[in-house]
Amino acid sequence: MSAFALRNISKSYGTNSILNDVSIEAEDGEFIALVGPSGCGKSTLLRIAAGLDHGDAGSIWMGGREITAEHPADRNVAMVFQSYALYPHLTAEQNIAVPLAMRTLSTLQRMPLLGRFVAGRSTAQAAIKQQVLATATSLKIDHLLDRKPGQMSGGQRQRVALARALVRQPGVFLMDEPLSNLDANLRVHTRAEIVDLHRRTGVPTIYVTHDQSEALSMADRVAVMMGGKVLQFASPADIYDDPRHVEVAKFVGSPRINIIDAVTADNGAVFFSGKAVVDGVTGPAGTPVQLGIRPERIRLRPQGAKGIAAIVTRLEFLGSEVLVTTQADGAGDGIVIKAAPADVSHLGAGSPVALQIDADACLVFGQDGLRVPLRATARIAVDA
Repeated sequence: MSAFALRNISKSYGTNSILNDVSIEAEDGEFIALVGPSGCGKSTLLRIAAGLDHGDAGSIWMGGREITAEHPADRNVAMVFQSYALYPHLTAEQNIAVPLAMRTLSTLQRMPLLGRFVAGRSTAQAAIKQQVLATATSLKIDHLLDRKPGQMSGGQRQRVALARALVRQPGVFLMDEPLSNLDANLRVHTRAEIVDLHRRTGVPTIYVTHDQSEALSMADRVAVMMGGKVLQFASPADIYDDPRHVEVAKFVGSPRINIIDAVTADNGAVFFSGKAVVDGVTGPAGTPVQLGIRPERIRLRPQGAKGIAAIVTRLEFLGSEVLVTTQADGAGDGIVIKAAPADVSHLGAGSPVALQIDADACLVFGQDGLRVPLRATARIAVDA
C-alpha cells in the first residue's frame, strides 16, 4: 500500500488539457521528484494533491484512505511554495506556529483580546512554543525566531518555510520549486538540507522542479513529465541510463545527449556516417531511427584510427572536464564529447579526429520517440 498516491489525475481548462491520466505513488519514506519543462503540468498536479485545485478526474489516497473530496486543512498535507508564502508582519516563530495554532487552538483562543481569558490557552501556547523551538533548532534557525521575513536572507526564509511545513508533522510533504529563488551556491547547500530533513523525518515527499540536476541528485524516484503526461517514472539511474522516450533522454543530462538521425540496414545494424554503430534492431531495412549517445560514452582518437571521422569545431574548458564539439557527416548540429583536459590539450578548432563510440551505450529511438528494443544478441558486430 502506497503512503501517498495520485491516481489517473486529469485536468483541463476549457479546451487546454493540462494533465492527462497522471498517476504517481510514493511509498513510506520515499522522495519523489517531478521534473519537466515549464508548462508540463507538474505544479498543477501538486496543487491538486494539496487540495488547492481540483482535478476533472482521478483520485488521491493517503495511507489507504481516499482524501480526494477532503478540505485542504483536513488532508494532513504540508506544502512549501516557491515564494515561501510567509506572513511579512509575523516573526519567524509566529510564522512557524501558524499551522499548530490553527490545529490546536479554538476560534476563541486565537482571538487577540478575548483569547487570553479562554481556559487552556496558556497551556496550549506553551506547548506550541516548545514544538516550534524544537523544529527551529533541528533546522538551525532557532536564532532567527525573533526576526521578520524582511530581516532574513532568501535561504533563511526558505528554512523558515520548511520549518512551518515540518512542525505540523504531516503525512506527506509537497514542495513546489522551493529553491528557484536562491542563487546557485545556496541552492546546492539547501537541497542537501532538504534531503537530510527528509531522511530524518521519513515523511514521503513529492518535490517539483524544472532542474534535472536537482531531481537526479535528491530523489529516490523521478517522474519526467511533458505535455501533461508522465513519460517515465523510475530511479535516477534508470532515467539517465535507460530512458524509454527520446524526450526523456534529451531532457535529462548535462551536457544533453547527442541525438543523431540514422537508418537501419537489412541485417538490423544502425548506420551513421557510413559506419555500423550498433546492431540488433528488428524491422525493415531503411527505417529511420534516432541514435542517442551520451557525451561521456564517446572517445576521441587520432585521425585515421578506427571510428567515425570528424573535425573539432569548438572546445569549452570547464575545469575538471572539456566539452569538445565535433562535426561528422550526417551529424546535423554536431556531436559533443566530454573529455579530460589532459586528453585534449593538443586539440584545437579544425583538428581532425576519430570518434570511437561505445556500442553498449547506444540508445535507439523510433520515429514515434519510443525506445526501439534490440535483440538479445545485439551490440556484437560494431565497426565504429
